[in-house]
This record gives sequence, structure tokens and C-alpha cells, in this order.
Amino acid sequence: MEPLTLQQSAHSKDESQLVTFMLEDEEFGFDIMSVQEIIRLPKMAKVPRSPGYVDGIANLRGVILPVIDMRTRFGMERAPETDRTRVLVVDIDGVKTGLRVDRVKQVTRVLRSEVEPPPPAIQGTTSNYLEGLVKLDNGQRIVMALNAAQVCEMGVAPNEGSAKALADRVETGQGHNSGARASNADTAVQKLVTFRIAKEEFAFPMEHVREILRVQAPNRVPDVPDYVLGVLTVRGQILPVIDLRLLLQQRSLADEFADQNRPLREEYERWIESMSETFAQGSHGKVDASSAEQLRKWLSETNSSSQALMESVAKARGLNEKTLKQLQARTKYEEHGDLEAARTAGVETLNAARETVSALRNFEDLIAKNIHEDQRIIVVDSEGVVLGLVVDRVHEVLNVPKKLVEPPPAITSGGGMELSGVAKLNDGSRLIMLLDVAHLTKDEKLRAVQNNARAAVEAAVHEQKEQGASDRVEGSQELSEVQLVTFMLAGEEYGVPISQIQEIDRLSKITRVPKAAAFIEGVTNLRGEVIPVLDTRKRFELPLKTPDDRTRIIIVDLGGVKTGLVVDSVRQVLHLAKKDIAPPPQAIGSGVEKQFISGIGKVDAGKRMIVLLDVEKILSQQERTELTQTQ
Repeated sequence: MEPLTLQQSAHSKDESQLVTFMLEDEEFGFDIMSVQEIIRLPKMAKVPRSPGYVDGIANLRGVILPVIDMRTRFGMERAPETDRTRVLVVDIDGVKTGLRVDRVKQVTRVLRSEVEPPPPAIQGTTSNYLEGLVKLDNGQRIVMALNAAQVCEMGVAPNEGSAKALADRVETGQGHNSGARASNADTAVQKLVTFRIAKEEFAFPMEHVREILRVQAPNRVPDVPDYVLGVLTVRGQILPVIDLRLLLQQRSLADEFADQNRPLREEYERWIESMSETFAQGSHGKVDASSAEQLRKWLSETNSSSQALMESVAKARGLNEKTLKQLQARTKYEEHGDLEAARTAGVETLNAARETVSALRNFEDLIAKNIHEDQRIIVVDSEGVVLGLVVDRVHEVLNVPKKLVEPPPAITSGGGMELSGVAKLNDGSRLIMLLDVAHLTKDEKLRAVQNNARAAVEAAVHEQKEQGASDRVEGSQELSEVQLVTFMLAGEEYGVPISQIQEIDRLSKITRVPKAAAFIEGVTNLRGEVIPVLDTRKRFELPLKTPDDRTRIIIVDLGGVKTGLVVDSVRQVLHLAKKDIAPPPQAIGSGVEKQFISGIGKVDAGKRMIVLLDVEKILSQQERTELTQTQ
């Protein structure tokens, strides 16, 4: 039932209560019957292509809560968060919405006689939300009473995926036909490929992901939207390549990465100027090194797959450490009264600091050319339409219980990408937005790009066919293929059929098991299930390596035993034609015994070799039995 308006409430009992709040210097209010609670600004995830007034979505005790910035909603300048910022949670027809305000003022009793309809002279967007004017304190105080339902209206008609439609289906019994179906829903899982875009986590259902590729320069196509980078030919198939950041109206990854470095570098330059003036004046005492310490922290946390970028970061880190070391030496010399040595150390400090700035500038220059090495192309397929989507980085493969996936809030503003749902993990503290592949592949512009490029390739194939050279191109799509997940181990690339992999996860806490085989690291808890973890390097007698942020656990089934294999990093998912898989040679150079290898995959005409592992042979029957006993 929709809540009463302020005037209806006041007319029904001669008075009502108004929750008032401030936006800039103006006072507004909602009828208290519309306000469920008042909370501090929660942690939010930004929804792609949502209206500008939508801050994002948050988890409120298991409910997905869209949060609207009231300032932006009313065309006012957005304000930074303060300790007085609050969110009013209102409920309209069972759908909760958060409204961000500068501060809550009070709860005020309102008499019917104090409520006046808005004057006809009021024009503009805000008047659409205005329910009445409340005159308090003998007219000295005017409160603008708002209609909560109008304020929360997103301008999007309810659909089957909206929270309102879900509530309607549950209420009418459409969502639960039987207890058995509800039970199945509790145990059903959805496999997701998760990835990052502009600090937010998104996912595609695994059934729509064909493979994951490294980024390569596509062929440009004229007269296409700016988010279409061009087309690639992948195993004979035309693949339109889309920059998902541009499609979601985000800055480029290169710009974002550079913008993290630039303020630190500029602050560092100001610090050098200040330090230079201090040294020139002959001032003694300790110099504030907070700028160098802040840069040290950022450089230590910066990571990239690009060797050029990491070499540049390492150079800047070394020079900054030299700066700090010389600065400490200067202070020490001054304390001992050795002013000449202190002066020399001061000169060395400034020289190292200026070299650090040069290294940071070089890093900024390298970003645009090298950041693509961190990115990946996720190839998705829906209803026969195949697209390549460039993402910041692929995160992991997850099995998510379907009961933890909720319909998306109806707050997106249309365009080329919509949400199909929101997954709530870790008791709601981690929100993953599921992107709707079907909506994207229905885009007529993208279909036209693919069709035009396909026509051009088919024409070229026909021309080659007449020359007797088209059999390879023509039949490439019909060849039998195997889909692999490839990963790195001691500098070599290995592959396992994706059908044998249940999940890929980050390395979590491992509990040691006494008297287990040397290559068994222990057991880990994977969402309530205890799984033995095998150190693949130890099993293959390769040099040991300390885990880092790229280390992953690949969950496989070894003869009925779900087992985690620790690998250095996961590289990609790809399709490989069986004709490009050769039997393992007699002399294996990978360091892995031949018994574990099922073949050698040849990619890029043999320029790249992938060692294919036979997962079933990693453990003997006796070892599997021992492994089962560790659980």
C-alpha cells in the first residue's frame, strides 16, 4: 500500500509528523510514514549508465538499496560527505530507496492549517516533487514538503527484473510454486566470470563466456560508436572489440592510472622546492619527509603485468629510497655537528629527489602504451552474436548460489549495457554487478559492425578459394576445438580443459595437515566446504616460490575429490583447435614429467607453446585415497 501524502495524512487526523532535512540552506521534509529509518552513508557500488543523481547501490541488511543524491536530483551542486551526511531510507510500495541529504534536522509536528499547496508560480523540476509548503514559527520558517514517491521515481517503467516486479511475483505466488522448487533454488549455483572496471566488480555468466584473450590492436572500422575499437579475426570469426569503460561512460584505464601518479608527483615537486629553500637558507633540523613516505607507499602497492611499467616503478622506488636515505644521513650529520657532511648529504638528497621526479614522469609517459598488458578481452556469446569486451582485469571464476543473486534495481538509464542482477557475497559486503549480455548483443550498431566485417572477410575468403587457398579459412570454424584455461608455473604456460575446472579462486588461508604428502599444502575452507590444496610446483618438483597477489587456486575434480591446485597466475581462457595439439615429445623441456602431460598446444602458428596437463594423472589412486583422508 502506498503511504499517505502529507496533505492526506494531515487531513485524516488534523496533524502529522514531518522528518525535515537540509540541502544547502534550504529545509525540506517527508511525511514520517514514508521514512523507514535514517542511516549514515553506506559503502556503495556504482551502477553503470545509471542517472547522474544515483550514487550507487548498497546492501542494507540483505536488501539492495539504490541511493539517490538529493542535491543532484534537484539540480544543485554535489556536496562532499561530512560527519553529518545522512541517508533517509524510504519505502514506496515495498521498494526501499535511500535519499542522501546534507543533514537531518528534526521531526516536526505539522497541523493541517500549516500546510499549503504549492503556489502556481513555482516552476522547474523541483516543483514536480513538491507536495506543499509548511509554514512554521508564525511563517518565519518555511519547509518544502516533498512527495517521496515522486522523488524516488527513476523514470523507468517496472519490468520483470525490477524489485517491484519481484515483490509482486512473490506476493501473487509466482515466485514459489512448490516447496521442492524453493529447495532447489537454495542449492542451485551460477558460475560467474568476475572482472574489474573502474574499481567496481562486475561479472558475466560463465555460459556466455567463450574465452579470454590478451588485448591486441584491432582493425579500425569507420562510422561506429566511439566505444567500438574495431574488429579482430579470431580463428576465422569476426569479433567486434568494445571498450567496456567507454561503454559504461568511464575514463580510460590509462588516464585513471596516470591520475593516481600525477598528484603524488606534483606534491613531491613542491616538497623538493620547499626542501631546496630550507637547505639554501642554512636551516637545520629535521625535514618533513611525508611526501616521500606517501610516494614510497604508493610505489610499493603499484602492480602491473607490463614489464616496462614495473621497471619504471622499480627505478622510481630505488631513487626515492636513496632520497630518504640521504635525508636521514643529513639529519644524522647535523646532530653530530658535521655541517660540511650535512651540506653534501643535502645536495645528494635534492639530486636523488629530482631524479625520482624524472622517473615518475617517464612512468606517466609509458602508461598509455603499456597499460593494455593488464587488460583482457572477454569474448561473450549470446544468441549467436559474439563480442569482445575489453576489461581492466579478470578477477576470478566463482560458483555463486543463485539465492544470493537478486534482480537489479531499476535505476539504469538505458544505452548499450544493462544489469541482469546483483550478487551479494560475504554477507552483503561484496556486491558483484552482473551485466546483461543479451541486451548488449541486441545493439543494432554492433550487429551492423559484425555483419559488415563478416561480409568483407567472406569476400576475401571467396577470392582465396578461387586461388585454391581458402580451405583453412573456410573450415576453421568447423574444426573440433577444446576450450582451455591456461596458467603460469615457473615461467611456463600450462593448460587444462575448462570442463575439468570447477572454479578459480584467490589463495586463501591454508591449514596444515600433519603427516600429509610433501606436496599437500593443507586444507582450505571454500564457502563451507573443506578442500585439500596441492602445491603444483612441489608436485612437479619445480623451484618453490612465495605466493603473491597473482597466485590462484584452480579447483579441479581428481577422481571424485575436489582439489585445489596452487598456480603462479591464471593467464586466459581460449579455444584451441585439436589439429594444433601435438603429442608430447620424448624430450620434455618444461621441467614436468611426461606422465603428467597430454599434449603440446601450438598458438599463433607455433610461436607460443602451451603444455597441456592430464589432471587425472596428477595423483595416483593411492595418493587420491590419502588426499581424501586429509578432508
